[in-house]
Amino acid sequence: MLEKIKNSYIIFLSFILLSSSCNNLSDPDNSLTVEEYKNLGMPDYSKSWTLKDYQDAYNTLDLIKLKKPLSLPRKDSKISGPYFARMTDTDNLSFIYDESLTLNERAYKIQEYINVQGSLINVYTDLDNTAQYYNRELIDLYMFGLSISQYMLDLGLRINESIEENDILMQDRFNSIKNFYITMVLFILDNQKKTSLFEERDLLTLTDFLYNSISVNQTWLEPAAIEDIKQSVLLVIENSESEQIKNKYNILVEDL
Repeated sequence: MLEKIKNSYIIFLSFILLSSSCNNLSDPDNSLTVEEYKNLGMPDYSKSWTLKDYQDAYNTLDLIKLKKPLSLPRKDSKISGPYFARMTDTDNLSFIYDESLTLNERAYKIQEYINVQGSLINVYTDLDNTAQYYNRELIDLYMFGLSISQYMLDLGLRINESIEENDILMQDRFNSIKNFYITMVLFILDNQKKTSLFEERDLLTLTDFLYNSISVNQTWLEPAAIEDIKQSVLLVIENSESEQIKNKYNILVEDL
């Protein structure tokens, strides 16, 4: 199942890789009010979302995109910010710490969120234009996806140490989980090098997030994966005008 999701996601990511172009960073906030979103079918933003809540949210957002494509919830918006914050909140994934669920159950459950994140990126991506109106939101969705990948890795490590029969049957899938993490990192770096698409403050946040994530996981990365990541990081450095980003990533390249 994981391999099928992974392959579908790779195809999806390759389809939506963003092209380099400038975007108007002073676009007005055309998002709807909280009440308007609720009336259209969005789940309650004040509580953690279940998988069904995410599915309901996606269906609503997909409909909004069709009718009013510039009216999706925005990051830090005074009008719709709570909704966007909810959809990228890792508290929604707190079930991974639920000891009433087996490791096996948690592992299968977290896999479903790969498609959740991919669907949200799809909603927030304009495939007909190189400029991306929702450039800030995409950055947060990238980080949300990497968080999902990390939770999968953490669960995978615990499953590898388990002696439960159902967990043992899942242990051979750990390499697929690691490969998915690497795919996610390379996808994000490939988009980050297109610096004109994003605001510098968001790129700095993304850089710190990636730096910390890769640093934590570098002990298990194979030489080929390390080289791929290095080359992608070097391309970001080459295309970036931020000295902070360059310095941070130069340190990462040296550490790798």
